[in-house]
Amino acid sequence: MNVKLLDLQAQYLPIRSEIRRAVDEVVRSAGFGPGPACRKFEKNLASYCGTKHAIGVSSGTDALLLRR
Repeated sequence: MNVKLLDLQAQYLPIRSEIRRAVDEVVRSAGFGPGPACRKFEKNLASYCGTKHAIGVSSGTDALLLRR
């Protein structure tokens, strides 16, 4: 018997259209760095975490280095 450790398809498929719309908007606006999509993400993440601010960085390593 093969039991999947992580089934990304099961997580992705129900929200596929929402993800595709968001990705298309970022690509269309060329907003890969700081910009409206990033600011919206940071605002939503701060709200979700119950903090005043959240800062998006390019990698987990950068996040760890900022914590120092």
